[in-house]
Amino acid sequence: MGSNMGDAKVVLFSDSSINIGGQELQALQQMRSLNAWGYETILLCKPKSAISVRARGDGIAVLEIPFRNAFHIPSLMKLFDLVKVNTPVAMFCHGSHDALISALVGMAQALIGRKRIPVFRVKTFQHGYPLSFAYNYLFSGTIIPSSYLRSRFLANPAIKPQKLQVVYPGIDFSALDYLTDQLPDHVLDWLDTHPGPVISHGAILRGEKGHSTILKALIEVKKVIPNVRYLIAGEGQDKPLLEIEIAALGLGESVLLTGILKKIAPLLRRSDLAVLPSVVEPLGMFQIEAQYLEVPTIASRVGGIPETMLDQETGLMIEPGNVEEWANAIIWMLSNLEPAKQMAKAGKQMVIEKFSLNANTKSLISLLEKA
Repeated sequence: MGSNMGDAKVVLFSDSSINIGGQELQALQQMRSLNAWGYETILLCKPKSAISVRARGDGIAVLEIPFRNAFHIPSLMKLFDLVKVNTPVAMFCHGSHDALISALVGMAQALIGRKRIPVFRVKTFQHGYPLSFAYNYLFSGTIIPSSYLRSRFLANPAIKPQKLQVVYPGIDFSALDYLTDQLPDHVLDWLDTHPGPVISHGAILRGEKGHSTILKALIEVKKVIPNVRYLIAGEGQDKPLLEIEIAALGLGESVLLTGILKKIAPLLRRSDLAVLPSVVEPLGMFQIEAQYLEVPTIASRVGGIPETMLDQETGLMIEPGNVEEWANAIIWMLSNLEPAKQMAKAGKQMVIEKFSLNANTKSLISLLEKA
């Protein structure tokens, strides 16, 4: 892809998290896409953060900023100086600390006689009751990945609906097709020594992602399919808790915590089943990628997931946290491979039409041009 835009326009992306998950990976994908369309993107992130390492590996420009809190003066001044030199056309903020600092810097331009910089807050969750001031006045707009999540914000009637923009994530499906990508050696070695059907789950290791539901369900699944295996890809704050639970349930030989995988497709290709048992999920990416690769998929009937799947047509959706239902669904999927694969094929067509990279990039550019 290319652009006839002349001189590159600078777009800043900021993220104050240390770990990396679906939101951070989506930001990097958007930066790569905008670069291909003739923009010049710069990532602002904490030193030694996971997104910093990944961005540099992808050839994305990185500027490290501490973002210690939402009013961290050194971070604010560093961003102010960067904006003065680069004059960005917009900023996209993915974390709470960096979002407020970016909003203040963007608004401060008017105080020095320059045009206010549009600042878009990217929100993939909403806990509690949303307050209207930030959404109506601090940010030019808030980008949300699903209609479900938008409805959560609009629970506060004071929030202006036009300030909330649904932009479905864009997935570079072509990148999932590279057959040369391989799993790390430690994962391949474990699979070789633990034969059996593979259930995969890619998500940050936090309670709301539902790993514990699958661990408990495995106890029942193993009564029917004794050699079933559950591979958990990702890192996060709940890793120690999951390790304790795996040991307490006696699942040490059935479950592998793979750590972060740079590419999720090699794991999905080795999988007989993909699961996303989230308790909270604004949209989810893993189940979209699984459907594209025609892997039978089970996900929670929660949040934005129903915008990505059709129950009993492209996969199965189960109530979050219901261990018995999850166990039964897993047993059915692994025991009825032909109808499971037919659903997966239908899922591939659905996600290609709805979550293309091109559609996502055009949505972002439309926001930039309107701003």
